[in-house]
This record gives sequence, C-alpha cells and structure tokens, in this order.
Amino acid sequence: MSSTRKLIHGITLLAAGVIALVVLLRSPEFAHGQQLGQGMDRTGVVGIQNETERKLFWSLICTCGCPRETLGTCTCGFAHERRDELREALAEGRSVEDIQAAYVERFGSAALAVPPNKGSQRLLFLFPLAAIALGAGLVVVTLRRWKRRSDEAAAAARASTAAPGAGGDDRVAPGERDRYDDKLDDELKSLDREDRE
Repeated sequence: MSSTRKLIHGITLLAAGVIALVVLLRSPEFAHGQQLGQGMDRTGVVGIQNETERKLFWSLICTCGCPRETLGTCTCGFAHERRDELREALAEGRSVEDIQAAYVERFGSAALAVPPNKGSQRLLFLFPLAAIALGAGLVVVTLRRWKRRSDEAAAAARASTAAPGAGGDDRVAPGERDRYDDKLDDELKSLDREDRE
C-alpha cells in the first residue's frame, strides 16, 4: 500500500470515528442518563415470592422512565404498583403469556425484556448471528491478505538474495561464509601481525 493510500485510509478512519463520536454524544440517551430517576423514590425492595413471579417480572420492563430495567430489578414506586397488579392477575388464574400480552397492549412492545420469537421479530434474533458471520468473514479476508503480503515479501527477499550484487544485498544463509567474512579474517590477521612486530 502506498503512502498516499495509507494517508487516505487513516484520514477516512479518523473521519468515521469523529462522526460516530458526534452521533453518540448527540443521542438522547446521554441526556436521559443524567435525568432519569432523579426525584424518584428508588428505595424499595423487590420481593419475588415464587418462580412464576420471577419469570413474569424478569420478562417485563418497568416503563417509569428509569434506565431500561425489568420489573424484577427496578425499585421505584411505579414498579411496585405494576408488580402488585401483576400479582393480582396471577391470583385470578391468568397465564404468564396472557399477562405479558396485556402488558404489551398497555405499554407497547418495548415493554418486553426479550422480543417474541415470531413474525418480523425473528430478524432481531438473526441480526447478531449475521453480524458474527460478517465479522468472521472480515477476519478471514484480512488474515488472507496479510498472509499473501507476507508471502510476497518473503519471495521478494529470496529473489534479492538469489542474485547477489545484482541490485540486491549480499545476504547468505546462517553458518555460511561470504567475502566479507574472508576480508574480516584477513584484516584481523594483519592486525595480529602488526601487534607482534
């Protein structure tokens, strides 16, 4: 890759990072993170009495304006009221699925902790798998490119050592002698002779 292409690639990555940071900082979630839950009484305790309640409360989101928490973890007053209503529905003999459907009718599909695995909602389950496959493909392609570049560099190095003195450097395999070793030995011998004289 030439230096101009590397520079353009670096500038492109920097611009993409700056754009992503601006979008992230301008998103309303940052503002909500500072305002949600302020002034709310969040001192309660979640009292789950059995497995049916646990399943139901952990499947529904508290819609009080707190950060996205399930009714199984939210301690605000709104969540206490919702849990009491849901307990009454369970006492009436309604199933967990019926109660979830009524909760979704009342508060919308965003009130479910996990989207249902039916209809167009299945795409939500396929998206992470597609992202993983795409990421794995990207890693494989990148590794192949690196391997090819490494092989090309090694071939170029072998080609330059095959013709010493023909524009390449005079590399030799380890353990072999070359003309520089012979010249060095001759100079050392001449220095030894001078020292003796």
